[in-house]
Amino acid sequence: MPDSLSENPSHRSAEIGPQAVNEHGLAARLRFHQSWYRLNVLHLTRYGKSQPHAGGRLMGSILHPVDASAGKNFTTPSAENHYRLRRKMGWGVDPTRCTSYMTSSQALTFNVLTPLIDDFIWAARTLSSLLSLSIKQISEICIEHAPQRRSLHLGDMTMLDCWIELETEDGPLGLAIEMKYADRFNSRYIPVAENPKYRALADETGLWSLDSSGTKVRAINQLLRCHALAASLSTTKRPTSHAPLLLVIHHPGDRSALKISDLYRSALHIPDLFKAMPLTQLLDAMQQNAPSRMKAELVKELRIRYIDHSLSEAAWEEHQQSK
Repeated sequence: MPDSLSENPSHRSAEIGPQAVNEHGLAARLRFHQSWYRLNVLHLTRYGKSQPHAGGRLMGSILHPVDASAGKNFTTPSAENHYRLRRKMGWGVDPTRCTSYMTSSQALTFNVLTPLIDDFIWAARTLSSLLSLSIKQISEICIEHAPQRRSLHLGDMTMLDCWIELETEDGPLGLAIEMKYADRFNSRYIPVAENPKYRALADETGLWSLDSSGTKVRAINQLLRCHALAASLSTTKRPTSHAPLLLVIHHPGDRSALKISDLYRSALHIPDLFKAMPLTQLLDAMQQNAPSRMKAELVKELRIRYIDHSLSEAAWEEHQQSK
């Protein structure tokens, strides 16, 4: 876990580092909090640059390459280990953003979900309370999951932030999780109504009508594709599975995620197959079901990293006044 917080973090605001120019709202606040965390929790005074295609600018919320290589973007050694194991499996994880960008949703996914991967009993209890399900056991949890043979599924580059196979009292159930922090939903658009694989899946599962105007809204394209992949995985691996659930976990201040979630829910024939909830709700469930004080403390560290802006508020106000 990170070292203790600095006694007077607001007095060190000048060392927090440069922030994005002309950025406002939640994204600006999240980047500043991560910059504050780098300095006051990780005690790293140096910072890194954005990638060349993004301007190559020094940013307080990006780790220096040396610190990125040392795994400082991961809250536990296990999270870093799971990231490195996933990298060995091939495409799907951005090595620069995941290790360097403190606002990376992929890094968030490894940091938050790895503790549950390491303890399936804790994961089952957490998800049971979170989803109001009676989960008997968990068979598999995969982060940044992409089928090895895409041609057997959707035939495109769609992947899931997390794929979980559950055993419930009503039988096997697939759960796909999409995690959002400062990133927007993927802007890549695929005309699914023109793809025979999506057509066949829509006919087989009855999740949505691809001829409806609701499913053609660009903003929900990523969610529809993720749910489609979850359905394809369910029918291929476990033909007796129920239609899979899709869960979006977002920052509690992200209104855009809520709007897009509402749009996607309205496009589903069975709206209950989709849920969206703030990261605080997931962390609350993890805390309440933590099997030990050590694991409860880990959840506390995740709150400091991603949620508790009160810790950086004094420095933020000082930053705002200095503009």
